[in-house]
Amino acid sequence: MSAKRILPPDVAPTLTPHRAIELITERIKPIPELRELNHRNPEIDKWVSTTTAILDAALGKPRGDHHEMTKNFKYCRGAIVMNAGDSFYQNEFRKSILDRKAILESVVEQLQILAPPIARVAEGQYVFHAEIERVSGHLFQDGHYKQAVLEAYIRVIEEVKRRSGLNLDGDNLMNQAFSFDANRMPVLKFNALSDDAERDEQKGFMFLFKGMVLHRNFKAHSNQLFNDPLRAHDYLSFASLLMRMLELVH
Repeated sequence: MSAKRILPPDVAPTLTPHRAIELITERIKPIPELRELNHRNPEIDKWVSTTTAILDAALGKPRGDHHEMTKNFKYCRGAIVMNAGDSFYQNEFRKSILDRKAILESVVEQLQILAPPIARVAEGQYVFHAEIERVSGHLFQDGHYKQAVLEAYIRVIEEVKRRSGLNLDGDNLMNQAFSFDANRMPVLKFNALSDDAERDEQKGFMFLFKGMVLHRNFKAHSNQLFNDPLRAHDYLSFASLLMRMLELVH
């Protein structure tokens, strides 16, 4: 009895759809210039090799081999005819370059269909706080909404720790940083606490930070789907608001 053949494992894509679209689109741009080169020019092989590597990273390698679209691109060549002259092969090369262009455009189109939507809320008007953009912007753009929100909330908590000097976390941190009573002033104040209105404002801000902690805890332990880009944008805007509020404390 012959041994059962073990197939190589699948290799998953290493590029997000949005990044893959960006890179493949860049590979399409030089095609008009490539068509004007001699079919023996080494720049052509270099372009094919690099683009093939990008396609592998974008589409993965089923059972360890190139994806079908990658194969179509890599092995796209013109006809081979005995005793044909150089002009024949130059013409076949020019046609094959256009065929490769069509393959790349098809890959981009498929990735655009499969890619998670990017929220465009108040585009050109609202900008996340710089620190929220730094830790969560790329995750949000790539559709990793849950992780983007978690990273944003973690960054807010880190900032409260830094500004307060408290070695605490979660609800305890927010209580110690922002709460007050007749005998104790808060570590972080949003105003002078000189009247009821200002004291109410301080309490309101404290509850916003406490609510953020509770939401972080829920999202960290929940396996519920989180695939709404508009809601994710709102959560990141909320985290940005908290970061900007912390810039006002004294």
